[in-house]
This record gives sequence, structure tokens and C-alpha cells, in this order.
Amino acid sequence: MPSYFQVGPPAKSQKSETTAEAVSRRIDDHYHLQMTAENTSQLVKAQALSFRLQHDAAIANLRGMAEIANRQDQSNKLQDQTNSLLSDLVGGVDRLVGGMDRLNDNFDELNLTASETLDAVYAQTEVLQIGFQRFAEAMLRQQQTLEQIADVLRRPYETKVLELLQEADRALKQGMKSTGRDQKAEYTDATKLLADVLNNPIGSRNYVAWFQVGWLRWKHEGDIAEAEEAFYQASRLSAPKADLYYANSLRHMAYMQYIQGKHQDAYDSIQKAMSILPDDHDIRYDAARYAAKLGYDEEALRLLEMCIDQHPQTIVTMFSEEDFLQ
Repeated sequence: MPSYFQVGPPAKSQKSETTAEAVSRRIDDHYHLQMTAENTSQLVKAQALSFRLQHDAAIANLRGMAEIANRQDQSNKLQDQTNSLLSDLVGGVDRLVGGMDRLNDNFDELNLTASETLDAVYAQTEVLQIGFQRFAEAMLRQQQTLEQIADVLRRPYETKVLELLQEADRALKQGMKSTGRDQKAEYTDATKLLADVLNNPIGSRNYVAWFQVGWLRWKHEGDIAEAEEAFYQASRLSAPKADLYYANSLRHMAYMQYIQGKHQDAYDSIQKAMSILPDDHDIRYDAARYAAKLGYDEEALRLLEMCIDQHPQTIVTMFSEEDFLQ
């Protein structure tokens, strides 16, 4: 059997090129929140906290770029490159702002400087609250769908495999609700139980189990390569049904590929996810990221415009990440 069936000490994680970023991305917490959230209020609070950090990071990023532009001791070549970058940035903001103007008359201020733009968006409390609420409601609907898929997949199994799946699910969720030593113990139990499931000829076809293995390899053990492999198996097995787990598996596999610097693979994987959920904001946003990493600027900007039309707060989120400022 492949090495990811073996239970042992955590593998050393491969560091992402964005490890230094203090702000987590939505995908970092997405499955965790989906599995444990009890109501929309919890989800709205989590989003509001994350958004506040993103806003602060966005302001810091833009101020840093302005400082670079103002350094007089830089070479002419570097200065020209910086000015060109800032010019492109301003042009991008102007285009993105055009889409946001349709949302609220109060966004007239968005034609000011980049930092003032972000502050103006952040100040639209009512608009942001609506956006957070929509995200929360959509996430709870997805939570129900994921639970239904998992339940359907469990039905044909013999008693032993069924019990293993149920206990693994309980251990995973309990780990998500715990911290410290308790969390590690629960995640270790979940990993052992899922290993037993996947060692069973029938259980090895359960793509929910594969997805959970991928998540644990990523979050619990930090083994990005094996997480990618597990998410691949989950996507392969769920492809005939093309359900929500299929889209989630592709999206997570793409992120694992991105972390490893395999940007073309990440781009190809997210394109498949978009074919399943073409209107999903988060998948579009990830697709914009991978397009930007490959230098497909027009495609990245087009996707970001669509994301901002869906949820105005995206304009703050995008400036909190270096991928869209390169």
C-alpha cells in the first residue's frame, strides 16, 4: 500500500512560498468550518474577524508599495519597474471599482487612492454584513450536501467498514472542535480509522474518506505531497458523480499543487472545478490566483471583477495577498 496508509510520525511539511503571510486564505478554514459550524452566526463572526485582518494586511501591502515607489536611492531601472507596477495597479483598481459602483451609491469615494478605496469598502458595514451572511448560508447548505453525500456512500458497506467511517468522522469533527493535545489525539485517531477504511477493498473507493485523509495529511501532518495525492484520489473517484466533493477535491488538490510551486497543474485542476461550479466565488477567486501566477493578467482581472460583483469585500481580500500585487 502507498505510504499514506501507514501511521507514523508526522511528515515534514513543504513550506509554501506564502508561509510568511499572517492572513489565512478562505480555503485554509473552509472544510473545518463546513464540518463544525452550527449556525450562520458562527460563520459570520469568523468571516468578520478574518476580513478585519485582511483589511489591515491590504493597507500594509499598499503602503509598502508606495514606500518603494518613493525611494530616491533606487536605480532608474528599478524605479521605472516600480512606477509601471503602480500604474498597472491603479488601472486595475479603476476597472474593479467600476463594477462596485453598481452595488451602492456610497461607493463614489472609490475613485480615490488605493488605501482610501479599501477603507471605503471596509466602512460599508451593511453591505459587508449581507455578503458575510450570504457566504454563511451557502456554506451551511454545502455542509448539508456534504453530509448527505457521505451518508449515501456509507450505506452499502458491511458493519465493520461502516463503523470505521462513522468513528473516523466523529474523531475528525471532535478534533476540529478541540485544541492542543486533545486535537492531535483526535486527528491521530481519525487518521488510523481512515487508514483501516482505505485498506478495505470496498472502503478504498470511498472518496469522502480520501478527502478527509487529504485534509489530515495537510492540516495534521503537514505533508503537502501526500495531501495532493489523497485529494487526487478523491477527485478521481468522485468524478462520475461530479458532486460537491468532486469540486472541493479539485479545489484542494489545486491548492496543494500551488503550495508546491506547480502553478500550471494548479491552474488545470481549478479549471475542472470551475466547470462543475462555474458561479462559485471561491473557486473563481482561486482560478484568478493561479492565472495571475502564470502571467494570465487579463484572465485574472476578469475573474476578480466577477468575484467583486458577487461580493464587494473581495477588493480588500485581493490586496491582502502578494499573488495579486506581483
